[in-house]
Amino acid sequence: MAKTLEDLTVDELLAYAKSAQPAAELVSAMAKDPALREAWQGLVKKARPDLSIPEYDAKQSVRAEIATEREERQKLERAMMERDARDNVKERRASIKAKYKLSDADVEGVEALMVEDKEVNWTHDAAARVYLASRQSATPTPATFAPPTYDMPEKDVWGKGLGNKAALDKIAMGQAFEAWNEIASGKVPGLGAGKAN
Repeated sequence: MAKTLEDLTVDELLAYAKSAQPAAELVSAMAKDPALREAWQGLVKKARPDLSIPEYDAKQSVRAEIATEREERQKLERAMMERDARDNVKERRASIKAKYKLSDADVEGVEALMVEDKEVNWTHDAAARVYLASRQSATPTPATFAPPTYDMPEKDVWGKGLGNKAALDKIAMGQAFEAWNEIASGKVPGLGAGKAN
């Protein structure tokens, strides 16, 4: 059977007190240090949950109340943010429906474009413009369109001016006017008077 302090002799009591003194000093220092006091009280409470520590118990009670209030406030803030986001999206949808005369199905197409292309930070307006542009068919090429063809002048036209810069300039000017007159008269399909509307 283990001995109690009452069963110890004076010498045994002194030896026990001497061995317990460092631990008692450490516990006392922790209890007095403001930085360690609450942590020390928490450890004591963990070891002995039934022990009443009014200072620690009051702090924990207040913290529990604050945590409950904070959780409720955060729920309310989240709900308000979600409501604002829904209202903002409704306003943007209504705006593009009115501005671009879109149907509900078109608005869904616009938002699908916004979701699909994650690399672009789309606004509803920009996505609506891209959506409408993608639905437009390309302007068909006119059936009368043909690439312009140019006939090179005969070599002998230029041969007259070889070695004479002034003569070459005069020939070049004449050729340019002749080409311009062909374009303006409509002889070249797709240009001048022959341009398709």
